[in-house]
Amino acid sequence: MIRQLACVLLLMVCGVAHVQAEQGCPYPSAIKYVDGYFQATAGTVLWQSPKIGHRQFVDQFIGAIFTPGWEQDRDGGYIDKCSYLTNEGHRVDLRYGRSGEVETMSLTGTLHWRLASDPFDLPVYICQDSQPDNCSFSVKKPKT
Repeated sequence: MIRQLACVLLLMVCGVAHVQAEQGCPYPSAIKYVDGYFQATAGTVLWQSPKIGHRQFVDQFIGAIFTPGWEQDRDGGYIDKCSYLTNEGHRVDLRYGRSGEVETMSLTGTLHWRLASDPFDLPVYICQDSQPDNCSFSVKKPKT
């Protein structure tokens, strides 16, 4: 009986270890300007902007964009960016980690993501909300 319980527990842990918990874009208060970049650390993940020449502070979250990997699939794709405004009204986009850290991302059951089209008329999901947690997603990291 104990052996069976241990096996079930081991299977549950292995299955959960491959997929990370639900995440969201960083809160504006967590974003700092460091060496020409806006960045935030969420757990072990670094969110970072392209190099930016103006030193301001991030004031407001404005939304996120999810690019599906296949047509309108919410289960396989990636968060393209999380967008913010600075105190002087400049837009700042943060991207998730470095390439190779993520196998795939998926949107969670939130109702805040809506289907739209990008400038090339391809499907994307857009989340426009003042709370980064409402633009949540899940990350599946590659097996190591």
